[in-house]
This record gives sequence, structure tokens and C-alpha cells, in this order.
Amino acid sequence: MLLSIITAVIVGLAMGAAVYAIDRFFHEKSIIMLGLDLAFGALGSYSGTYLVNYGPHLLGVDILPTLVGGLVLSFVVTYGVRKFVLGKVAH
Repeated sequence: MLLSIITAVIVGLAMGAAVYAIDRFFHEKSIIMLGLDLAFGALGSYSGTYLVNYGPHLLGVDILPTLVGGLVLSFVVTYGVRKFVLGKVAH
């Protein structure tokens, strides 16, 4: 159980970092956005693992829901903060 939680969080951190790297192509560096992307990437991966049972397993987690959950939640938070809080979305 603990191994699957740790694995989901590590994968989520990687997905959050990937979303932040993509965000950096369009916007300036922001420590707040990095923290939000990492936190919500980890949360999305953990949620995806336990809400959807689909695909291959690795170390107690379902790989596809873990990857998609981390990417989607991190992207949604990044877009929402950029648009509604900071008012800066790339056009």
C-alpha cells in the first residue's frame, strides 16, 4: 500500500514538472507555478490511480490513469491560475 502511494506521488511529481516545463515556453519563470504544478500533479496521479482501474500495473499502481491524472489536474490548475488569478494566458 505504501509503495503504491509513493510510486503514484513520484509519477505525479514528474507529470507536474512536465507541465511546468511546457508552461515555461510561454511564460516567465515562477516558483509559485512550479509548486502548484508539482503538488497538483502528485494529487492527480494519486487520485487517478485509485479512481480508475485500467491498464498495466507497475509497483501497485495503474500506469495510464496515474499519468493522465497527473497531467490533466496539473494542466487545469496551471491554466486556471494563469487565466483567472494572474490574467495571463498565451494567445
